[in-house]
Amino acid sequence: MNAPVDALADVLLEAKDAARLVSAPLEVGSELSLDAGYEVARILHDRLTARGFWSVGRKIGLTNRAMWEQFRATQPIWAHMYAQTVHVAKAGVAHLSLGGMFAPRLETEVVLKLRSSVPAGNPSVEELVACVEWVAVGFEVVDSHYPEWRFTPAEAVADFGVHAALVVGEPWEISSESPTEVAAVLESLGVTLRQGDTVFTEGHGRNALGSPLLALGFLSRVVASQPWAPPLAAGEIVTTGTLTPLPYLHRGERWQVTVAGASLPALELRIGD
Repeated sequence: MNAPVDALADVLLEAKDAARLVSAPLEVGSELSLDAGYEVARILHDRLTARGFWSVGRKIGLTNRAMWEQFRATQPIWAHMYAQTVHVAKAGVAHLSLGGMFAPRLETEVVLKLRSSVPAGNPSVEELVACVEWVAVGFEVVDSHYPEWRFTPAEAVADFGVHAALVVGEPWEISSESPTEVAAVLESLGVTLRQGDTVFTEGHGRNALGSPLLALGFLSRVVASQPWAPPLAAGEIVTTGTLTPLPYLHRGERWQVTVAGASLPALELRIGD
């Protein structure tokens, strides 16, 4: 089915509003190009903006190469995040409802806030550090409106980048630190994800395309190649891709991430009704 991008946008927006799967079978997977997926995403961004949503940053997805085979990916993707979907934890704890989500999963990520735009071309990690105001550990809650979480990267882009919510932990302000040292910390830091008191999995900063900073550089280059996309700007929040596997979320659960090798406090997420 070669669904027009407007029609696919209609289907996905209806699925999001109703917290249900898209009407099957869509059969768009192998036929939807990545460019077409971004066109659907642009249409949906405009529709959300018309509803009063406003973008406060970007999410980068599929930066963990260990997941590329599963999702038939060859490069990361990106999508907007909104003031209505980004939440800041208080004293290291956040409460989140899964209302409006169909099959939510949890991603443990490094979050960056930009102090300036990103230099054009292929900046070094040290030059990228200079663009960062603060770093935080975060939880991105992702949600797919396709059956069984089966989709191509183009479909993921079209489906709001599978972004549902972001919870941001306490920030580490980047000020007088050596850019080289900051870059090394972000690449090598370790995270441990727990459900309740049980360790679920572990990960490292390098799982995000080699480094969260390299993921930021990739995003800047991709956005610069898309004439319709606004350039990255000071004040934006960028979440750089999951460092760990993605557990499904359920009401009543408690998740915590702790960080080793970086000045980032633990973050706890409590799932409500």
